[in-house]
Amino acid sequence: MRVIWLHSGHGQPPEPIMQAEAAGHVTIIAQTDLTEAALLAHRGLITGMLLDQDAMMALRPALSRFLDTGGRWVFNGHLVRPLVAGLEPYQPIPAPKRADFTLAARVAHPVFAGFQLKELEANKGVAGFYGRGANPPPSGAVVLNTLGDTVPVDWVWHRPGGGAIFSHAGNDLAQIATMHKIGARVWANLIVWAGGGACVSDTAPRVATPPDARAFTTPARPRDTGDAPRLIATNAGTYYQIQTLEGPRYRDTFDLVITPEQIGATLLPEDVLFVTCRTPPQRMIAQRGLLAAHLAAGGTIIAMGESRSDLWLPHVNFTPTDTNWWWWLTPGAKLGVQIASRHPLLETMTDADVTWHLHGYFDPPAGAQVLMRDGAGHPIAYDDRTSTPGRMIVTSLDPCYHHGSHFMPATTRFLDRFLPNLRQLTQQVPA
Repeated sequence: MRVIWLHSGHGQPPEPIMQAEAAGHVTIIAQTDLTEAALLAHRGLITGMLLDQDAMMALRPALSRFLDTGGRWVFNGHLVRPLVAGLEPYQPIPAPKRADFTLAARVAHPVFAGFQLKELEANKGVAGFYGRGANPPPSGAVVLNTLGDTVPVDWVWHRPGGGAIFSHAGNDLAQIATMHKIGARVWANLIVWAGGGACVSDTAPRVATPPDARAFTTPARPRDTGDAPRLIATNAGTYYQIQTLEGPRYRDTFDLVITPEQIGATLLPEDVLFVTCRTPPQRMIAQRGLLAAHLAAGGTIIAMGESRSDLWLPHVNFTPTDTNWWWWLTPGAKLGVQIASRHPLLETMTDADVTWHLHGYFDPPAGAQVLMRDGAGHPIAYDDRTSTPGRMIVTSLDPCYHHGSHFMPATTRFLDRFLPNLRQLTQQVPA
């Protein structure tokens, strides 16, 4: 039977997935089109880091039935919703050091056949891309690989009630492998396993005890703000957005957290809309008319990075660039990001607070205030109060993604300053 590759993002699937579909091994299904009937008509399911875990909760009974009938699920990412009974939420490594990211193979598995696991440990000497914690393995699971000596970053669980789950607690495993030129191999291995291929031996050591019970993140309660403008954030259900918006550090910042599809039924002209980093663009493109109407009515939109705001906001011109993750390895190197002007959102910030890496730059409309520039002088954030009756604050920085992924402490330092400033700015927006 074929395997579902669940398409939760924007644009074309990876080339190996399209080739597998052409060969009859894979069915590509948009997450919005996933149904119980589709699940039960397939042997396997592969999901990635862009999985909308909130939407998946609506299919939780169907997912259990799929597994009970022998289905196999490849899960990439951090588990932050109780999608399957018996699983516990993702646990990051506290204050990790380089040694904590050492990859160690514990039990051989066909998904890792044809290459050495050590190939995936670091990229140009930088470790941490593979994983930074674990989805705790349930009793009976087989730990395949660990970070350091003990953190079970990869495991497989053949459930007592049927079916199996392969968990990789990091960005998409094949995406990591693609950085090392072996992505096609890993995609092929994942598809074969999800379709019913070989797994671990019956004699492989099993986890003897279940993980300590921990509560999954729960949505923040709406504030009672009276007549004040509300600060409303979008949540596409990805693990990094849930961790940022609902985790204890920032959950009190927002008056309301909604899905992109709830914008039309929720947003008032006086509200400030915060579009969270790395929101799958297609979900915002579908709201383009509503966003234009909000701006026409004098509303404010804060568009964070890696959500392709140029596809769903007016007058936004964006040039993507390759990301240099390794610039800081060169002694004395500087990324060159600078705060370009005084602005309420940047109060108490220094250039160091806005520096981690770059994804692209903008050509702001005439009259817009440039807030930050890259080392070449290109704008990477600006405040536009001229091109529409409303206000657009746009950036290519993506701190919510990295904070929610427990990756890059500089992004947490940025949000610790930026979000209180944004909260203060919200109260200054005229009703």
